[in-house]
Parts: sequence; structure tokens; C-alpha cells
Amino acid sequence: MKTIKKILCICITAVLLCSCSGLNKSSTFSIRFIDVGQGDSAIVECDGHHMLIDGGDQSAGAVVYNALESEGIQRLDILAISHLHMDHFGGLEKALKYASKIDLTICNSDNLEGNNFNGLRNALGNCETEIKVPSVGQKYSLGSARVEVINVSNNSNNDSLILLITYGDTKFLFTGDIGTNVQRQIVSAYRNEFDGGKGISLMKLPHHGAYEEDNALYPFIRTFMPEVIVISVGKGNKYGHPDKRTLDLLDNYKKSREDDKAYKPASIYRTDENGDIIVKSNGKSISVEVSK
Repeated sequence: MKTIKKILCICITAVLLCSCSGLNKSSTFSIRFIDVGQGDSAIVECDGHHMLIDGGDQSAGAVVYNALESEGIQRLDILAISHLHMDHFGGLEKALKYASKIDLTICNSDNLEGNNFNGLRNALGNCETEIKVPSVGQKYSLGSARVEVINVSNNSNNDSLILLITYGDTKFLFTGDIGTNVQRQIVSAYRNEFDGGKGISLMKLPHHGAYEEDNALYPFIRTFMPEVIVISVGKGNKYGHPDKRTLDLLDNYKKSREDDKAYKPASIYRTDENGDIIVKSNGKSISVEVSK
């Protein structure tokens, strides 16, 4: 009888753990950071549901199109445009000729006035979708993953929509091109939340690895303590991204993680060096594959 009770307790505990995480054995989660050169684009998949975050520059439209086609993604649950800079939305005109059904489009601004946005306006119109500007704290479901809006700044040149995606115990932060002011705001809002060994799984580094003189980047990274950092950047770009000072800062961050036994060692990946970067999660840990 005692043995039967023990077995029942183990089974009940297992069921409760599965229900708490919201995951089952068939659940899947991946992020594909697409090598679009000097720009940003990533496909997030969870349980057969898909989100596209940014679409690179106009010259990368075919690259994003091919990435969507290779995975057979003709419908997007969510299209997220971090901000209305050409290296983040320019490729969507071409890419959305394949993924032509969109349930929801979000961005930090819905102001598409001017000739620069003709292609994007037409693409969204053809997909029968329009931009919605979400509020901070708004949450969306993507399969069994949760997409949370943690900032929607639109006051300066590089302000962006910032998303925190949670899948089981793993978390992924998409930062657009945010600069010092927004980085400091987020540090104030999330201070101490991810320390003590609770760092997030991955951060897409802001603004292709740019460096600002009144830099808040290091405390921003330390607030989230990511295990993996991805830099989306074009090889030999005219801006000098990623800045050497940013790379030095990342080296210091990696050393600090090695010294703190509460955390696993950190890894840095770059699309200009690694090509497409594929990240997979089982809800507890992540793995990374690169195309070159």
C-alpha cells in the first residue's frame, strides 16, 4: 500500500509540474535569427505558431522571404516591427508576399506617413492587417509561449518596441535599437528581478552592438544576465558595428559570469560571423546552432 501511495504521489507531482509549465512532450520552441546583413530579423516558432520580428533592409527582403518559405510559414500569428527604421522593416515588402496572412501586427508607432513607407503600407494592406501600438505589460500567446511588451518608447531616434518572450523557464529579450535613456528606464523597472542565478536565456543586443558615450549598456546587460547574447549585424558595415568598446564590454561580462558560480558561462553570437543563428528551447534550457 505504501508503495502504491508513493507511486501515486510521484505521478501527481509529475502532472502538476507539467501543468504548471504549460508544456507537453510534443511542444516545440525555436528562434531563427536571420542573417540579413545590417539589420534585424528573427522568426519565433512555438507549437506550430509563428511570429516574425522585423524584416531587415530592402536588400534583405528575398532572404527573409526564403527563410519563411523554407519553413513553410504562410501565416503569421504576430508580426512585430520594433521601430520604423528601414533596416528593420524594409524587407517586409518582399517577405510578406510569402507570409501573406497576419493575425496581429504590432509596432511602437503606427505613423506610416511619407513615401518611405509606401512599400510597407502596401504589404500590410495586402495582408489585411494594420499596425496596433500595444501598451506596456500587454501579453500575447504564441502557442504555449508568452510574449510580453515591456517597453513601447517612441520619443527618440532609436526607441523601439521591446519584447520579453517566456517559454517554460526560458526567457528571450528582443531590444530593437534602444539607446541609453530606455536602457536606464528598463534597468530601473527590472532591477534585481533576474539576479541570484535567475538570468534570462538570451538577449538580442540593442542597436547592432553600437556604443554610446554615456553608456548604460553594461548595467542593462547585467540586469538581465543573459546566458546567450546575439548581435544582428552586417559584415564590414559603414557604421563600425559592433563597436570595439561594446565588444570589450561583452568580454568583461563573460568574465564576470565565469567568476560568479551562480551562472553558466555566457556565449556571444554574431550574424556577420555565424550566419543564421538557430536557438531551441525545451522549456528548461536552450541550445544554439549556427549556419557558418
